Amino acid sequence: MLGKGAKLMISLTIQERNLLHKLLDSDTPVAVADIAKQMSLTPRQVSYRLKPVRIWLAQRDVTLKMTPGVGIKMSCSTAQRHNLLHELASQTNFHLILTPGQRQQLFALNLLTANEPLILNWLQHIAAVSRPTVLKDLELLEEWVQNYGMALIRRPNYGFSLKGLELVRRQALAALLWGDISFGEPLTKMTYSNGLLFSLADDAPHLPIVQYANKLLGSWNTRTALEWVGYAEAQLGGRFTDETVLHLTLAFSIQAYCVRASYHIEHKAGTLHWLETKKVWPVAVEIFQRMWPDLQPNGLPAEIAYIAMQLLSGTRNHAWPGDLYIDPPLIELVADLMKEVAKAFKTPELSHDPSLRDGLVAHIIPAVMRQRFGLWAPPSWVEGKLTHEYKLEYTIARELASIVAEQTGVILPTGEIDTLTLLLKAAFIRERPRHSKRVYIVCPSGMATAQLLVARLKPQFPSLAIVGVLSLRELSAERVAGIHFLISTVPLEPPVPDLPVIQVHPLLLPKDIETITNHLIL
Repeated sequence: MLGKGAKLMISLTIQERNLLHKLLDSDTPVAVADIAKQMSLTPRQVSYRLKPVRIWLAQRDVTLKMTPGVGIKMSCSTAQRHNLLHELASQTNFHLILTPGQRQQLFALNLLTANEPLILNWLQHIAAVSRPTVLKDLELLEEWVQNYGMALIRRPNYGFSLKGLELVRRQALAALLWGDISFGEPLTKMTYSNGLLFSLADDAPHLPIVQYANKLLGSWNTRTALEWVGYAEAQLGGRFTDETVLHLTLAFSIQAYCVRASYHIEHKAGTLHWLETKKVWPVAVEIFQRMWPDLQPNGLPAEIAYIAMQLLSGTRNHAWPGDLYIDPPLIELVADLMKEVAKAFKTPELSHDPSLRDGLVAHIIPAVMRQRFGLWAPPSWVEGKLTHEYKLEYTIARELASIVAEQTGVILPTGEIDTLTLLLKAAFIRERPRHSKRVYIVCPSGMATAQLLVARLKPQFPSLAIVGVLSLRELSAERVAGIHFLISTVPLEPPVPDLPVIQVHPLLLPKDIETITNHLIL
């Protein structure tokens, strides 16, 4: 019992703790809008969470000063700041309150990985929320899983479960963990350096549902799965796009987990036989043996087929040897698409443009394979953005999509049509008569990175006259005389006023190609 005059020390939620950390880490006033953006909250939500933070600080003789138009600043000494950070690091009694989007993602993860129905009372317990809250969250999830051909089953005294094919369950799980969702900021992210990251990992001890997700996802060896994808590239003689590498890594990690949990996939006999005749099959067998060294491949041919399906459906960086011969009718399809492009642009030369043909093969064939097998893929970064920017190219891209649908029955999604639009814009620029643009490449990372960038620029922009590669120290007004613009892998100030600088990734990502394309047509 508290003695007379004793103060009841309040505890903070995880979000309030994170808010306090941001204030403590800054020596200057912080705007509420900036904090809101960093924490994926609204300014009003930040202001609401500041109230208990203010009380918590006041109990430690520290005040918050809020200045309109300036921001929030803590009034405390360096020693007080150090003590507060130490106290936050040592406390364990924080109350983790999940946002609706976070709860819904975690409920979805539980349902997609459960081997038995989940009882309502148990869901209330692990998420520390009320019965109506759980039911409301599940209603939203029901709409989402229906997009993947699954149904949420409710049975009194039995619980909640998902009904659907193992194939679609894996696709829904991949979409969830990639962040292709309609409820809140994604809790997970695929990275090259650390594999699958879970944003609530540090707070796992505070709530059972978070602890389960952290333990489950932490058991998936995504770094090893990345090596399986690298092996496939080496054997098949090509490279996937960077995003596809991460997607395949996630898909294989999910598959490895599902098989270990005795969730096995099934395919139609015709699909299995078709895949067994392709060059990709022995590669898929080897990846199977790397995934499960203790299992016999002939015992689970459907899982080998699933690996092959994923590899055939992955978007390439360029056309691979033998890509067109995956399915002979695709040879005629690509030829028809090239003719249509040449006709639409009234430029006969485009029917023989090798870069355009390469791009069509690298994107159309995987898209056809994905729809044939019913596989999910990450949405395009440009999805829905190019309708008005490149009207002519977008119209032609839609015509190409109609040809694809007519010959294959495949309906290309919006993102793929946008990708075709960019390929067409680049092709038009290559064929359009114009004076070459003289450019310097600025790359402080070394010759290897610079050569890689130059190698990727030349086939994309043959009309680009790359004068040379400069380091930051070599930049001068005299050196860049007569140069139209600089392409740099780092932010920089041009040595002369009004000289455009285009910053790109060393790997020349799709968005970089779009930026350069836009600049060339000005």
